[in-house]
Parts: sequence; structure tokens; C-alpha cells
Amino acid sequence: MFIQSMEGSWFSHPFLKAGFLLTDPADVEALLSSKIDGVLIDTEKGLDIEGQKPRVMPIDATSEGAKPAAAQRAVPAESAESATAPQTLPTITALASDAPCSMAEEFGRANIIADHAKRVMTELYDQARLGRIVNADTLVPLVEDIAGSLARNRSALTSILRLKTKDEYTYVHSVAVSALMINLGREIGGFDPAMLRDMGVAGLLHDVGKMAMPEAVLGKPGELTNAEYSIMKTHPERGHALLRRSRDVPGMALDVCLHHHERVNGTGYPGRLKGGRITLFSRMGAICDVYDALTSNRPYKTAWGANQALKTMFSWRGHFDTDILTAFIRSVGIYPVGTLVKLRSGHLAFVLDINDADLTKPIVRAFFSIAHGAPIPPQDINLLTNAEGDAIVSSEDPDAWDLGDWEKRWSALAA
Repeated sequence: MFIQSMEGSWFSHPFLKAGFLLTDPADVEALLSSKIDGVLIDTEKGLDIEGQKPRVMPIDATSEGAKPAAAQRAVPAESAESATAPQTLPTITALASDAPCSMAEEFGRANIIADHAKRVMTELYDQARLGRIVNADTLVPLVEDIAGSLARNRSALTSILRLKTKDEYTYVHSVAVSALMINLGREIGGFDPAMLRDMGVAGLLHDVGKMAMPEAVLGKPGELTNAEYSIMKTHPERGHALLRRSRDVPGMALDVCLHHHERVNGTGYPGRLKGGRITLFSRMGAICDVYDALTSNRPYKTAWGANQALKTMFSWRGHFDTDILTAFIRSVGIYPVGTLVKLRSGHLAFVLDINDADLTKPIVRAFFSIAHGAPIPPQDINLLTNAEGDAIVSSEDPDAWDLGDWEKRWSALAA
């Protein structure tokens, strides 16, 4: 039986996404024991129900978007505050299966998801700026898109999300943290799909409190004064207060929103929590938040290279949980996609994809001859299998090679 969609709250069932073939008896039992109102099945992709009164409603193949009558009933108004807020958000349909693929194969799909995510989060944050409550259940389509892209290739989407402008930082940063949280959760392991889903929601909502910050502070093109920084430090509590008034917000998202600026040595805010008093998920969120901040252009700073950011974060003793940070480095790669490197062969290259078998030997694209000081036709080299024995000598600072705006440059070279 092919489950096309599920009716009812996203948080009422344990599955990460709909659109899957139901074959495992344990999944059948989990579905029957969940609190969903019903499911839609696609009989062209799986079995129909025979010999008994249907417990689910088959999807009408001739009617796109057909829904059970229960789903078509008007939703009663709850308050003037929430009635004007959008109740559903668009999704990308049938992008691809979740079968693993290369960076190049996923790049186009990831671009579509990134553009879609910008629109979704801009709308959500604009509503939050007006003080309207958040319906976290409406974020399910976006989390499904993010999780699907990461399942196919864990680097394509996160690399594209580094290409944000200063003006769109707040919105796209939340999408990037969501993706990094899901990636990190998969690297650590042991989390069921529902927990990975909550990690994605937590990433999307962790900075919602910034919508309560004065624009003069949030978008200031320079360092904040002490007074302005004190105002900015209230954003976790402001966001937490908004999410507590909102619908279907997982406890994990509430926790990460409030505590993603805590530090394991007790110097963070707002609670100056220390060590084990900070939950695992907030420790994960802290790492994902800082990494994306360091590798993004901000109103007051230019982006660092991914490799430089990882080295710097590892040197900040007492800021992060070192075990989780190590897992994070494994999840993005010792040489993250887009890193500029010097090869033993005398070429400059950038990391095109990661080899899980050996993170020190990624797939790179050579594009410049150091000896001749000139570009060369792009050449892809798998450092894990290449017979010539080429290898990375060092990671390089793009500015030292007059390669300004490096994130856009390597992205163009990768296309």
C-alpha cells in the first residue's frame, strides 16, 4: 500500500514524511496506533484495500489533490491573531526519490528547495514580526524537502544555503541550521524519524525571536554597542515566549530556541547553563548556529571559509561539546564542499563532494595551475581512487589567491 499523505497533525504520527510504500508490519501497527484522522493511498503505486470496509480513503487519480470530506470542512476561526496568518504553505512535489546520488546530480534539485525555503521562511518570519502565532505543523512540507535532499546528498543543500546575501541572512540561516541539525542527528545516530523531524523544526524556529528585535539593531552594518547587544541577547526569550503561544511546536524546538546560545563552560545566555544542564539538542543547535553564522556574509562581517570556521570553532575550548563538534565535523566533512585546496600536483581545486570512506580524500575539481599562473580546463579528481597519487597539501584562503566572493565563484564552477 502506497501512503500518499496523512490527515491530521504532523506530530500525531511517527513518520518523517508521507509518500512511501507501506510494507513493514511494524509500520502498519505504528500507523494504526497513531492519532491521525486518516490516510490517502495511491492505488496506482500500491495495493488497494479489499474485502473490508476501508479504513483509509483511496486517492482519486483523476482529481489532483483530492482529500477526504473531513479535510474539506472549514476550519473554525480561533482568534483574530491567528486567523489572518497563513495556515498552509506550498510544497515541492515529487522532486525525486531518496536514493543517494552525487553532488552534481542533487545540485539542481537542492537549488529549487533552497529557493522555495526562502519564500516559506520569509512568509513565516514576516508573520512572526507582526506578533502572530506560529503553526509549526505547516512546516512539514519544507522539512520533508530538506530531509529528502540530505538523504540523497548531504552536502548539496547545505552548500547552496551558504550562498545567502546579507539581507536574506535571518531567513535562510534558519533553513541552513535546520539542514545542519538533521545532518548532525543522522551522523550521531540512534534517533527515530520523529526526532529527526523535530530537529528540522527546531532549526527552522530557533531564531524566530529575532523578529522582535528593532531593525536598527538586527540589520546594523557594524558591531553592536553594549546596549544594542543587551537587546539582541533577549531574542531567545522573546522567541520562546512566542512559540509557547503557538500551535504544535515540539518541546525540542522550544528548548533549542531558548538555549542555543548557551556554552558548556557556563558563559552563554540567557541562563548561563553549564555542561550537562544544557540538553543534547541545544548543544547541537549551538554548533549548527555558529557554523552557519561564521560561513555566511553578515551586515558587519564577510563569510569565513568552511574549513577556517571548523578550525576556529575547535579552538574555542569551553564553547561547545567536543564530542558533538567532532560528530559535526564528520557530518560536513574535514574539507567541506566548496573548500579551496592546494594539490600535490600543483593545482588549485575546490572540494566537489565528500568520500564517506575517507574524509581526508574528497572528490575535488582542479581549475588552476599554480606553476603557470593560469586557469586549466576543469578536471574532477577522486582523491580516494586516483592512480596518480594526488592529494591535498593544504586548505587555502581564497583572498590570498585574489579569488574574492569565493562562495559564488566555486558555486559557478560546480554548476
